[in-house]
Amino acid sequence: MIVTDRKKVLVLRLDLAQQIGRNEALLLSQIDYWLERTHNFAQGRFWVYNSVAAWAKQLGISVGRVKLAAANLERQGLILRRRLSSHPYDRTFSYTICYERLRQMGYEAGRQGNFGRELAGGKADPWDKPWAAENDWNGCGEESICPR
Repeated sequence: MIVTDRKKVLVLRLDLAQQIGRNEALLLSQIDYWLERTHNFAQGRFWVYNSVAAWAKQLGISVGRVKLAAANLERQGLILRRRLSSHPYDRTFSYTICYERLRQMGYEAGRQGNFGRELAGGKADPWDKPWAAENDWNGCGEESICPR
């Protein structure tokens, strides 16, 4: 048996990795992990923040691969990236997952789920709602800020 430190384990869903890419699945899984533990709520969603270098260190991949994975996830409509800081010198991105898009792809997902757990009665996580159109500052649509 290999004894391992739980803080040094990454979860990779092979089916998801085959569909969206290995690095993309790793980054998405890590964002999901931190979203379960965050209290950062802004613009109707929970967000996690990290520098690209910090994500690279957590995932064991290069900074360039993290940037590419994040761009691919954003293009596929699986994550949103925003600079939420009011300080112009702070260029750190905050990230959230578009769980609605994951469900459209056939995965059980939600903030309280790590890809599977549902709330009582089989309902979706109430925090996983589309953002109201009146708050839509990026022009992504009237029903949701998650691209389709």
